[in-house]
Parts: sequence; structure tokens; C-alpha cells
Amino acid sequence: MTRQRVPIGIDADRWVTVAPQRVVLVVAHNIATLSRLLDVIDLFDSDFRVQLLATTCGTDPFNDGLPEAITALGLKTIPWDQALSTRFDLVLTASPHGGVPDLHGPKVLLSHGVGYTKRAPGARGADQVFGLTAQWLLDNGEPIADALVLAHDNDVARLRTAVPQAAHTAVLAGDPCLDRMRASRDLRNHYRARLGVAPDQVLVVVSTTWSTRSLLGSWPEFYRSLLAELPVDRFRTAAIIHPNATRGHGPRQIRTWLADCARAGLVLIPDLTGWQAALVAADCVIGDNGAVTCYAAALGHPVLLAAFPEDVVAQGSAVHALGLSAPRLVPGHPLLAQVEAALARGHDSHPSVRRLVSSIPDESPDRLRSLFYRVLDLPEPQPEPVVHPVPLTGIDLTESRVSAWNAATHVTGRAVKVSRYPADARTTLTADHQHLAVHARHPGRRLRGHADVLFLYDSELDEDLDVALSEFLARYPGCALAAVLSRTSATVRSREGETVTLTSNADAGLCASVAAAWLFSGAKLSELTPSVRAHVGARDYDISATS
Repeated sequence: MTRQRVPIGIDADRWVTVAPQRVVLVVAHNIATLSRLLDVIDLFDSDFRVQLLATTCGTDPFNDGLPEAITALGLKTIPWDQALSTRFDLVLTASPHGGVPDLHGPKVLLSHGVGYTKRAPGARGADQVFGLTAQWLLDNGEPIADALVLAHDNDVARLRTAVPQAAHTAVLAGDPCLDRMRASRDLRNHYRARLGVAPDQVLVVVSTTWSTRSLLGSWPEFYRSLLAELPVDRFRTAAIIHPNATRGHGPRQIRTWLADCARAGLVLIPDLTGWQAALVAADCVIGDNGAVTCYAAALGHPVLLAAFPEDVVAQGSAVHALGLSAPRLVPGHPLLAQVEAALARGHDSHPSVRRLVSSIPDESPDRLRSLFYRVLDLPEPQPEPVVHPVPLTGIDLTESRVSAWNAATHVTGRAVKVSRYPADARTTLTADHQHLAVHARHPGRRLRGHADVLFLYDSELDEDLDVALSEFLARYPGCALAAVLSRTSATVRSREGETVTLTSNADAGLCASVAAAWLFSGAKLSELTPSVRAHVGARDYDISATS
């Protein structure tokens, strides 16, 4: 990247449109730190006096895709060498390493996780906390940061004991990430809709931090095992993967590893703008010792731990409290039963965690803005600090639609009982298995060849619906039923040439399975009219049928 001439530089005054009074440098080391910085930069909302600039040091092992992510956010970026040779009125960072001490200007250091919850590497005592050590906070014996933002009184006390030289820099300002999620709870139903969660579905979010001892690193098959047990009509599942895993291995690699899970309905949440919204939307979270799992508990969600390396967790921290209060998943035992037990515990299952994440919930916007403007030596704006809802972007639900399912069905009179499970995750059939439905463009050739029902979505049709149904049946002689699904209906055709459209507020795939169950019971499709009732778990759906 070349040095920028505007809005800073020797002749910047010649080129700027708005001449700022102060310049703030935002220093991102990786996607995780960028995520935290995005929680606070809106505190400069609507202030023409302040210009924001961004830079990256380039030394972090997980900086893949970082410059592109910053550019996509619309932040003006300057190269690191220009940042080193420029004086700023405020330097904002969520990590002090990578040359941050060499930058010129007062520095405010934020935590890039849920406070300080890890034991320091090589620590002899359990009370030595990563991030609150002289090695982390001092440069040549002097504090790197002019202000060290802490979320809890306990962290202030730890700092006084561990690094007394930096104690005067402590600023108790709460947790901006938690506060932003708490402020976004009114949008819970909006987020759930964006994630494809039906009103009567349960959203299970699986969160993993990075390293070989994380959930993903220690139990990668867990995603597939969980999906195999969760009925698709009752549950929706989403995965939050730490950006150090995503950027370390590559986003395409993560998608490749979890490709069958995505075909089984797993929603992969973007690692920068999405994970907070997914947490707000969740009903239950399965995770590990990562910050996201801890935030889930602080938001009141029931939590299950699928991995938890206790020896790396700082005693007395919020994550330590999580390890004491959250039950461990037991491998080899039915996962569905363990999820249902967690859901039965209800909201606010981990109050000790909530109390340890922040001493002053909901106060961070006011306290942080006051701190920033005090450092900038500017009068604080009169309006209250804005708190924008957490974003949810980059979700393509077509990538996480269940593309094949096994269905167990039973027809009694004009009622059809249906239980559907994703075929990409559940490869062994149960004794009550009745039919297999597969997307006509599923990459599994053998799966398509064994399908009892083949389907496409109406948005995928290249030809007339009638032609498409006929071609499915002609191309796959073992297929008994062809279907085209829309948002609220399924049009199905049997080999006998009967065509029926089923309409309901249920998932269109469920409508197709009801038709298949009806056909395989020995009845004619035309006898579905005028209506039939579907029993799915504890929920009933009325389905109208027209020939």
C-alpha cells in the first residue's frame, strides 16, 4: 500500500474536503480485534471534528483477509510505515503487540475478548492472567497504554497486583460488546428470521474458539453428530467459528470441512459481522472456553460445553465461572436429550457468569465516549452516545438449506406423522424410515439415485414446472415422487401422473414428505384434497391440497 496524501500527509490541507480537528488511528491486528474495535468506533457518530483512519501492523499470524475486511467497511486505511511516522490524537487498539508501542499519540487499549480470562503462557500460578502481565502491558518499564479499558472491578484489582506500574492507567468502562448485544435484543425475532428460523423452531448455536483444544480442534465430528440427532422441523443450527480458525486455515477450507453439515442445514455465520446477532437470536449455545460461549451465558442462554481445557482458564474469571456452572456434553450419550435438558433449565442459567463479565452493564457507551473525548481534549458531543444494533450480513440461506432428508412417517386417517432428519449427517437409517428426499442437484450421485423423492426450488427452475416434474421422473426411474418447492407450497407429481399442490405455513419440504407418506401408504395423491393434517413433534399443521 502506498502512503496516503489525504486526509493526512504533508499537503493534506490542499486535498481535504472537511478539515478535521482530531485524527484517530484504529489499529487492527486480526479479525477478532477488528470486531471489538467496531463496537466502539460509532461513538464518534456525527462528529465532523474527528477523522478515523485504520491500519494493520501485518505481523499477526491471523491477519489473512484483514486489509480487505477493513476496506469493505469503508474505513480509510494507511500503511503501517506511514502510521509509524505520523502523530495521532488518539490510537485505539485491542492488542498492544506488533509495534503498537512505536506509534505516536495517546493509546487506549481495549480487550479483544470477554475480559481477561486466560492463564498467562508458562504461568506458575493460576492467578497469572494473560494480558494483565508486565510483558503484555509495559515497554521498557513504562505502560504502553495511556488508558487500559477494563470491564470488571476484579480486573482492576488484578492489574494493581500483577502490574502496579500500569495501575494508574486502568479505566473501568464495562464491556462494549456485551452492551451492544444487550441493546440489540429487541431485534431478536428479526435476526431469527434472517437466519431462517421458523417461529416454532429452536435455534442451537455451536461456537468454537481456535486451537487444537477447542471444540472444532478436539471434536470436529461433533457438528455432524449433532445434526444427525436434531429433527430438521424442530431445530435450526448455526456455527460460529473463531476468526483465527477461519483465517488461519482459510474460509474455503472451513466450508470444505463442513460442507456436508451445510447440506444438513448448518448455517455458517460470518466471522466479523454476524456472530453477535446469532447469539442474540439463539435459544441454546454449545461451545467451549471461548469468549463467544461466555457471552452467550452472560446473555442468559443455556450453555453446554463440548470442550473446556480447564488448565488454560484463569481462576476467578467469567470463563472460569462458566466452567463451574455449565454442564459438559457427554460423548456417546444422545445429544438431543442433552440439548433438551439444557433448554429445560431456561433463561439466565448462568448468573455467576453474567455478573463477572461486566461490573457496569449498559454503561460502556457513556464511559468510553467520555474517555475518548477526554483523551482528544475535545468537548463531548451533547446527544447521548448512539448504540447501533449488531449487524447480520453475508448470510445466504440457500447455502444451508437441508438438501436431503430421511423421513419416518405414519398415516392415520387424514393425519400424517412426520419426523425428518438430514441425510448428509444421518447416514444410517432407523427402523421406522419411510422415504428419502433429495435435492435434484445434490452432489451425492448415489444419494440422488436412491431418492424416493426428488425436489427443486421454484427459484432454481430453468423450464416450466410441468416439464421439470416430468424430467425428474424420466431421469431417475427409482424416484416415486417429483416435487417443486416454493416458500409456502410444494407441487408434487407421482409416476401415475397425478399432480397435487400442498400449501401450508409449514416448511415446503414437510409438505413434500406428507405427500410421499400418503402415496407410500397406498393412497392416491388426489385423495389428499381438500386437506390433511401433519403431526411434527408437538406441533400440528393444516395442509391444504388442490389437484
